[in-house]
Amino acid sequence: SKLFGWADYLAGVVKSVIFDEVQELRHAQSLRYTAAIGLAQATNFRMGLSATPIHNYGGEYFNVLEILQPGALGGWPEFITEHCVGGAGGRNWALKDPVAFGAMLRDHGLMVRRTRREVGRELPKVNQVIERVDADLAHLDAIDTAATELAKVILRSGGSNFAKFQAAEEFSMRMRMQTGIAKAPYVAAFVRMLVEQTGEPVILCGWHREVYRLWLDHLAEFNPAMYTGSETPGRKAQEVDRFLSGQTPILILSLRSGSGLDGLQKRCSRIIFGEVDWAPAVHSQCIGRLHRDDQPEPVFSYFLLADAGSDPVVADVLGLKHGQQIGVLDPDRPTIVEKGIDPSHVKKLAAAYLKSKGIEA
Repeated sequence: SKLFGWADYLAGVVKSVIFDEVQELRHAQSLRYTAAIGLAQATNFRMGLSATPIHNYGGEYFNVLEILQPGALGGWPEFITEHCVGGAGGRNWALKDPVAFGAMLRDHGLMVRRTRREVGRELPKVNQVIERVDADLAHLDAIDTAATELAKVILRSGGSNFAKFQAAEEFSMRMRMQTGIAKAPYVAAFVRMLVEQTGEPVILCGWHREVYRLWLDHLAEFNPAMYTGSETPGRKAQEVDRFLSGQTPILILSLRSGSGLDGLQKRCSRIIFGEVDWAPAVHSQCIGRLHRDDQPEPVFSYFLLADAGSDPVVADVLGLKHGQQIGVLDPDRPTIVEKGIDPSHVKKLAAAYLKSKGIEA
């Protein structure tokens, strides 16, 4: 995260570079990416490490591999023509055949995968539980007019692409936040039940500040620890200590916080997703805080999904994105259901919303 400020000092000095969590280099427009290229160009050895090399659709592999082995996938036009489909609005390019693409990476020496079994560090598998929870539909109705207008802009055949992009961002944010708020009391009730019935601590994952506030209100007697984007590094360390020392049985963790955080596995084996992210790799990273060396118990992950709001569509898209990653990393895993790739996930969310209101998309 601080690479941009150091790249000029390090370039030409270091001869080898290893990028841990290499999926952070998936965006070519970032300052981090610019710095990484400048540093890597002057090295003789480059390597990227990650359990989740991409976060979303398979087109992200191009930027990651372009730093590690420039030109290995050809140019960008050649890459998307040969390997991708979709790309609505020039974004969200998906792999046509993730299994074949993964085989190609291995054949050309561009990727090596080592499983825990292969290196003698196998852990019990993660037990995934999808639990349906109620939602207060009044909270979703509160954004009815604004959300309807945004959904119409997104699905309009004409109009500015920039306007549609802005509308899609705002619509996604509003729908996900209101869905989190609508189910917050029921998520808190599930957390309370799990803590009281099992006597075990839990990690509760979310994204929006207003949702955190509701969770804190409903779980006030447990005085949950907080590890989100709002605490200082010192405060985060204090909160983790409170959780690890047994002062509270609940740690509220931001979906996109916790990179490099270790030690939670010694205290906890249950993680609850009270809100979900568009990217399945984000969930994998959160679960990885528990499913790692020194974890003595099987890990349970609970996804609490409502039947209304953004959850049904996000859950469907997560299945599509998950296939992009698993096909490349684990080509021998049996495919139970093949789904077509639909990168226009916010359009799908908008269409589903209008349909629920009886408006023809």
